[in-house]
Amino acid sequence: MAVTSGPSVSFDEPRVLSRSAWALSWPLLLGFVLFASLNNPSGLPLLSDPDSHWHIAVGNWIMAQSSVPTTDSYSFTFTGEPWIAKEWLSQVLLAAAYDLAGWGGVTTLAAAAIAVTFALLLRLLMGDIKPLPAMLFTAAAIVMTAPHFLARPHVLAFPLVLLWVAGLVRAVEERRAPTAWLLPVMLLWANMHGGFTLGLMLAGALALDALVGARDAAERRTLFFAWAKFGIAALLVACITPYGPESILVTSRIFSLGDTLGMIAEWRPPDFQKQPLQEMILLLALYLALSRGLKLPFVRLLIVIGLVHLFLRYARNAELLAMLAPLVIAPLLGRQFPAIGAEPRASGWFNALAQPAGPMALVLCLALAATVGGVLIRSDRIAPPTSNMPSAAVAFARDIGLKGRVFNHYGYGGYLISAGIPTFIDGRGELYGGDFIKHYVKAVNLHGDEPFDALLDRWNIEWTLLPRDQAANQLLARLPGWRRLYSDEAATIFVRER
Repeated sequence: MAVTSGPSVSFDEPRVLSRSAWALSWPLLLGFVLFASLNNPSGLPLLSDPDSHWHIAVGNWIMAQSSVPTTDSYSFTFTGEPWIAKEWLSQVLLAAAYDLAGWGGVTTLAAAAIAVTFALLLRLLMGDIKPLPAMLFTAAAIVMTAPHFLARPHVLAFPLVLLWVAGLVRAVEERRAPTAWLLPVMLLWANMHGGFTLGLMLAGALALDALVGARDAAERRTLFFAWAKFGIAALLVACITPYGPESILVTSRIFSLGDTLGMIAEWRPPDFQKQPLQEMILLLALYLALSRGLKLPFVRLLIVIGLVHLFLRYARNAELLAMLAPLVIAPLLGRQFPAIGAEPRASGWFNALAQPAGPMALVLCLALAATVGGVLIRSDRIAPPTSNMPSAAVAFARDIGLKGRVFNHYGYGGYLISAGIPTFIDGRGELYGGDFIKHYVKAVNLHGDEPFDALLDRWNIEWTLLPRDQAANQLLARLPGWRRLYSDEAATIFVRER
């Protein structure tokens, strides 16, 4: 029997007649706990990614120049080549947070974005299913997404992703086109993170779902024109960036890297040896779907399968599967399994916390969060780990006046950009291209066809900045004309002798 879309519990349905201004809610409590746990003195895991450095540097450049970059000025290998800051708005926000409050400001901003994201996810899910299953979905999403809790543009765009997809799904459920308020969401998303291209594709997929689920030809025709108008408007809005439609084309450049993507950690398939809980969640979800006889409309089934594919192909897409799949299937779960469907007037303290928080409770929670963030910012103890910020080595190089081109480790590129030192390579994969990245990875691990010393000569490298245990350091220690000048737990510097 085919399963079609149809109306489900509306967000606007009244739930309670009166509620205390101090009443708490599950989403509010979850958001505060997430914020407080992520915004900690270690700065981890939020500051564990080297790209945070160059995102902040680019944001500061944009604010200083009152324009956006169109060519590379941060490397010496590709200087002057076309390059755009497709996530310019997020980069400005990160830079503003850093300039205002240092690394504590960056972690506060990122932790707040993540807290709002999962509080919003829980609230949206509770519109279709009971609080307990909604919490389980949200907890699973947190576990799946946790490895990607980083102070980078994608976390700032998380709430926009949820609002966009939830709005599309709600339109399908109510047999209408999405409302115009979603267009500003797409406008912000297109200027904050390149993942907005997936949002456009999901709009097309859910439009098809709406057409397939139409009750008759007349409704199908009406929906077709309504969704087509919305889709065209969304595409046009997505082009309202400093770069116009160029931001859309960058996505194709990234995927054109091909098998080279597998050499970049975040673009590798998930490693279930290191993330066993992710595998457990996937297997449990598969078991429940098969054992309980979950039936999805054809298009939504394809969407879920597509999200699973994206995650199994690239570990960085864990959050898309974890956050979007529940939004897509929650209305269907509420209809197919009434026992877990949302009950607008359910009694009991547990269900009472599913209602929106009172205004005073919200103010109190925001005040506590601001206090937590303020204390950490004032302590001035938060900083990225030395694994991506070799500050002592770079300070030594500056103190002795080390000049010339540096052959740097990929993970140090972001910090070198922030330090004003032109890089050999950094995290902007779409700039360097697959062949260059592949050649670099092989060279630094001494597996390349070109001898490592020949590569250094070809690029006129004067010094190297690599992790202490890097294989290339062992070779440099034996090469004539090279001398180790500095080494600590994080990095080693070799210099060319003239």
